[in-house]
Amino acid sequence: MRIPIILLLACTPATAFAQQAQSETGPSWEVSSSVEYESGDYGTGTDIEIVSVPNRLGMSIGRVRLVAAIPFYRIEGPADVIPGNVLGLPFLPQPQPDADSVTRKGWGDLELGAAYALPVETVNLSLSGSVKLPTAENGLGTGETDYTIGAELSKALSDKIIPFASVSYTLPGSPDGIALQDRYAATGGVATWLGGKAQLYASYRYAENPDAVATSDQRVQTGLNAWVGSGLSLGVYGSAGLSKGAPDQSVGLRIGLALD
Repeated sequence: MRIPIILLLACTPATAFAQQAQSETGPSWEVSSSVEYESGDYGTGTDIEIVSVPNRLGMSIGRVRLVAAIPFYRIEGPADVIPGNVLGLPFLPQPQPDADSVTRKGWGDLELGAAYALPVETVNLSLSGSVKLPTAENGLGTGETDYTIGAELSKALSDKIIPFASVSYTLPGSPDGIALQDRYAATGGVATWLGGKAQLYASYRYAENPDAVATSDQRVQTGLNAWVGSGLSLGVYGSAGLSKGAPDQSVGLRIGLALD
């Protein structure tokens, strides 16, 4: 079965789909869009609600995968909160628990990424890199460029069970007056096939916060991806926070289309 590469670069778990993706030799394209909702105070003492619509375009040729992504945000919270920043964590430059809540909308930063599946026989191993460009509107970004490198690993234990893991390291650009630190993230979990056309997964994620004052983002994640024919795929996913720096909860719905 052909697995859309959009899932490889955009959804958790990325490496769970590497078994099938490496068999692709000719160029192919995929587009996808999601609707995501998350809420919490992220350890700031200030309630924040974020609705985002990530839009992605991906291309694969042989072992190389390329992706471009840009989200649209609607955020309710303090006027200076920046959503979806380094490692996906919103942060407040100057947290104020009693700050008035406002609503802002606009496009976020454009992210360009690439991954290469290494020719390793015993496991599926990919190396990746991405750059996030300061294209956000209405203060919905730091105005600086961020760089991320990462690796993804998976190993099928049977026709249905696939453990996976990934790590990444981000070098954020720091805007004037804000010191952001280099940070890493790691995810580990397992995916299982359901009837050959649907895949269920569960994972644990740890991500350090780029703001030294805020706590880490620790959460459990789960989701279901299904392929419904003619290149169309659907996914539903969610998470529950385990630390103060994580959202209390998040849910999302994704639709993807493979264009051969």
